[in-house]
Amino acid sequence: MTQPIIGDITYTHNQNSTSDTWVVNHNLHRFPSVTVVDSADTIVHGTVVYNSNKQLTITFNPDHEGVYVLV
Repeated sequence: MTQPIIGDITYTHNQNSTSDTWVVNHNLHRFPSVTVVDSADTIVHGTVVYNSNKQLTITFNPDHEGVYVLV
């Protein structure tokens, strides 16, 4: 049996500048699912690479700004 998640279970961040690569330091201590919503409230698909259980990188083509939510 794995240990239960203790503490924050989601992380939300506003990306206010346009970029093709977002590095996300979330400190959730796990590999969360990722949903990205742009400034027009449209779900955007990017490539997610898990750098560790506390950080991931999202790459887009073309550049995007918006909100990412990790759960």
